[in-house]
Amino acid sequence: MKTSVDCLACFMGQALRVARISTTDEVVHLDVARTVAALLPQMEMSLTPPENSVAVYAAIAKVTGCADPYLAIKKASNDQALAILPDLLREVEQSEVPLVAALRLAIAGNIIDYGAMARFDVGAAMARARIIPFAVDESRLLLERVSRLPARSSVLYLVDNCGEIVYDSLVIRCFVDLGLEVTVAVKEGPIINDALFADAMDCGLDHYARIITNGTTCPGTPLASCSAEFLHVFQRADLILSKGQGNFETLSEAVSETGADIFFLLTVKCPVVGAHLARLTGKRLDELPGQGEMVLYCREYPAIG
Repeated sequence: MKTSVDCLACFMGQALRVARISTTDEVVHLDVARTVAALLPQMEMSLTPPENSVAVYAAIAKVTGCADPYLAIKKASNDQALAILPDLLREVEQSEVPLVAALRLAIAGNIIDYGAMARFDVGAAMARARIIPFAVDESRLLLERVSRLPARSSVLYLVDNCGEIVYDSLVIRCFVDLGLEVTVAVKEGPIINDALFADAMDCGLDHYARIITNGTTCPGTPLASCSAEFLHVFQRADLILSKGQGNFETLSEAVSETGADIFFLLTVKCPVVGAHLARLTGKRLDELPGQGEMVLYCREYPAIG
C-alpha cells in the first residue's frame, strides 16, 4: 500500500501527539512540528506509510530526546489486558469454536493503536466483536487451512501493539493446543506503542511461542528491511498471521518467497486503509469507511521465481 496525500496530515497529527506525550514544553512542540513538516516534501510516496513513518518518529525522538515516549502507556496497556485475561480464557475455552472466539477478541484488541487513534474503547470493541459480522470474514478459510496442517507445522504470528499482544495470546494458545509450533515476531526497537521483545516476555508469550524480532523499528513488516533471521522464518512458515494495520500496509502488496497462506487480522481505523482493502476485496467503499471495521482477510501471494 503506497503512502497517500492524506497520510501526510496524519503524520503531522501523530508528531504533535507524541511531542505532547514527551514533554510539556510548547517550544519543543513547535520544533517537532516544524521538523516533521520539513520532512514531508522529501517523502517517497511509493513507499508504505509505516516505512515513511520511521523517519518521522526518528526526527521526533531527536528533537524531544525521548526514544520511547509510549513506554508507560505500553506497560499500562499490557497490565490492563493481563488483568482480564483469565476471564477471556474461560470465554474462549467454553465457546463452540475456540479459535474463532479467540480470533474475534484478538482482532478487537487491534483498536489499541496510538498511531492511528488518540482515543479508543477496548471494552466496546470487544463487545462489538462478539455480536457483529466482520466487514471481511475469511475465518472459515483459516479454519480449513489450519485443519489441513500436520502436527508441528510452523505458524508465524506478526504481532502489533502492546495490550493487544495479550489478546493475541488467546489465538496463540489455540494453535499450540492444536499441536502447531508458533513463532511470534515483534519489533526490534521502540516505535509508537508496538510490542517489543521485553513486552512479549512480560506478557508470557514465551510460554507458548518462540519470540523473535523482525529486525526493524518500523511499525509494520517491510520485508526489504527485515533481518535475515526473520526472513528465514517468514519464508519457511506453513501459515502466517499478520496482525494490525501497519503489518497489513507493508505486506498487502508484497511479493514473497513463501508458499504459506497469509491471513490479515485487523481493525480498520483509517479511510485510506479501508479504501485499499476495498480495492483488494471488491467491497464497496461504504463497507470499509475506516471507522473500526473488523477484518480477517486472506490474500494469496505470488511466489518469486
